[in-house]
Amino acid sequence: MEGVVVSGDRPVLWAEAARVAAGCLVVLALTWAALELLDERQLPVAAPVVMVLGRWFYNRHRHWGAGLVAAVSGSVVVGTLVDQLRPHLDRLLADTTATAAGLVVAMAVFTVCSRVRREA
Repeated sequence: MEGVVVSGDRPVLWAEAARVAAGCLVVLALTWAALELLDERQLPVAAPVVMVLGRWFYNRHRHWGAGLVAAVSGSVVVGTLVDQLRPHLDRLLADTTATAAGLVVAMAVFTVCSRVRREA
């Protein structure tokens, strides 16, 4: 696979994490706008973001433990916020807001956990 550099042994740089998170937030905003325009409230707003993050993770940073911790952390944030926001916002906006918060938490957790070195 030409052009793919897996750097699973190197920690994720904060600048790279910020760029990826910003790109995912743009994808999330575009997804929200498209679903809002189509008046679609049932499709998962997070699906395109999960695909982008999955591809980035697999192609660039295969820190499996850090990925698991980040996925669980982000999912907990999304689940908790969705329950809190849906009574106050429409479903699509609540899901989008919760997904954005979960994304930021997951990226921060992944970046920190990727820096943890195993003792030999």
